[in-house]
Amino acid sequence: MEIAYIIPKLANKGPVIVVLELVKEMVKHQHQCIVYYFDQGTEVSFPCETQQIKFKDRIPFERYDIVHSHGLRPDLYISIHKPLKNRAVFITTLHNYVIQDFSYQYNKFIAYSIGNLWMLALYRHNKIVTLSKDALNYYKRWFPSSKLTVAYNTRQINQSISADSDDLKLISEFRKDSILIGINAAITARKGIDQVIKALPYLPQYKLLIIGEGKEKKVLEDLCTKLNVQKNVLFLGYRKDAYRYLPLYDIYAIPSRSEGFVLTLLEAAIYKKNIVCSNIPLFQEVVKENEASFFNLNDTNSLISAIKKATSNHFLGDNLYIKYMHNYSPECFYTKYISIYQQTISEINKV
Repeated sequence: MEIAYIIPKLANKGPVIVVLELVKEMVKHQHQCIVYYFDQGTEVSFPCETQQIKFKDRIPFERYDIVHSHGLRPDLYISIHKPLKNRAVFITTLHNYVIQDFSYQYNKFIAYSIGNLWMLALYRHNKIVTLSKDALNYYKRWFPSSKLTVAYNTRQINQSISADSDDLKLISEFRKDSILIGINAAITARKGIDQVIKALPYLPQYKLLIIGEGKEKKVLEDLCTKLNVQKNVLFLGYRKDAYRYLPLYDIYAIPSRSEGFVLTLLEAAIYKKNIVCSNIPLFQEVVKENEASFFNLNDTNSLISAIKKATSNHFLGDNLYIKYMHNYSPECFYTKYISIYQQTISEINKV
């Protein structure tokens, strides 16, 4: 099968990492792949040909069986350039809840306007892949069920590489004999990191390590000062392949207010880490009570209880790893996507 993927940039972002995992599996199973991208970037290296294009350029769609776009610009590109007749099947994967997630970045008018423009562009695609059943139901307000499907993400990591030596020393001096909670995430309001900071005054034996950067960092630093927990929180900054630091954590926290699908959850699963996560619909769908410790959003007492449960229940990480192998392994990921590709081709050929 000949497959073209279109992404915004060769950047270390969740959707691009998902495409990397897709390409790895497709190439492994002898499919021919190419990745087209708009902006310069060298953070991610693909095991196939890559080609930079301009938005006005037209790629040779007729060469491919599948054209699979990821992101707003790639989806708009397909909407504008897709020919009326072509052998290629056009598929997109939506990695978030578009309008809901835009509302964390922009005002409601902009979020609604951009979101609905995006939805309008997707009508030219043959199939829309969502990352969860909950997301599929969310997108039913715009699209018929026949146009939608679900494919859970996967994640592969190199467990032979470790944290930077200077960081290891710094983290050791920071944590001392404390229980270390780790978060690897962009520092935005949507990630909900403030909730963990608000719990720290009631958890004196715990410390929090945050790896990532973002526009909310100063807000969180000020919150730490206000709550007098600045000595219990370490902002380490951005680190490439942040999963290298997972072995250092006693607990991994994912306090998100909204998510499409969190790759760091799968990374934590590979390391058999006990995780604490918010009880948003996505997490309730992909993990169960015996695989993670849940808390209610914006409920400090609930979060404190969840952290204590994750500390004392030593089987959560083992159960989460089993779930990863059964539901989110690379082979599961490949089987689902190749089925979507083949089924969509079959549907289009019948028309």
